[in-house]
Amino acid sequence: MATITQIDILRHGLPEGDNCLRGHTDFALTEQGFSQMQLAVQGLKTLDTVVTSTLQRCAVFAEHIAETQNVEINYSDDWKEMDFGEWDGLTHQQLTERVGEDVDAYWYNPWQVCDDGTAPHKGETLEQFDCRIKDAWQQLLQQFKGKKILLVTHSGVMRQLLRQLFEMPQNTVYLHRINLPYAARVRITVYHDGNLDWPQLQWPPYSD
Repeated sequence: MATITQIDILRHGLPEGDNCLRGHTDFALTEQGFSQMQLAVQGLKTLDTVVTSTLQRCAVFAEHIAETQNVEINYSDDWKEMDFGEWDGLTHQQLTERVGEDVDAYWYNPWQVCDDGTAPHKGETLEQFDCRIKDAWQQLLQQFKGKKILLVTHSGVMRQLLRQLFEMPQNTVYLHRINLPYAARVRITVYHDGNLDWPQLQWPPYSD
C-alpha cells in the first residue's frame, strides 16, 4: 500500500556571528532568530517527530517545538552545515585577507578539489557534503516513512537537498538561484509507491 511522508524543512533563524562563514562553528541562536522560527511554523500541527542538526542555532528551537507538541526529537550530525575547515567561522573580510583571490576562485567552482583530493579549506569537499545529505535524506525516509516530520537544518543543506531532488547539475547555478532567508520553510511530500519514491515540493501556504 502506498504511503506519504511529509517533511517540513526549516532553516534556523538569525544566529550570532554576523557576516561570516558559519559552517560547523556553533554560534548561538538570537532572540530575533527564535522569533523568526516561531512565525515560520505557525499552523504546523500534528507532527510525529522533530529531526535537527546538532548545532545550537537549530537545536534550541527544535527542542522547543518538540516539547510544545510533545513529540520525540532526533539529533543528527548528518544535518549540520557544510564543514569549511580552516575557513570556518571567519568573516568575509578575514577570508579575503587570509586567502585572497583563492576565495573567489572557490565560490566560482566549489566542486573543485586540490591535487591531493582535499577541499581548499581542508574541510568537506562539496562532493562529500553532497553525499552526506543524500545519505541523510534516505535514512530519514526509511526511519520515518509515513510520518509528519519537522527537519531543522541549514541553508547549505537545504540547497544541496533541493539540487538532488530536482536533479540539478553539479555546477554553481543552483547556489545563486535558490534564496533561503532565515527561518525559510519548505515542505516536501514523498509518495512511496513500492520501491519508488516520488518527492514533490509543496507551495505555501501549507495546510495540515
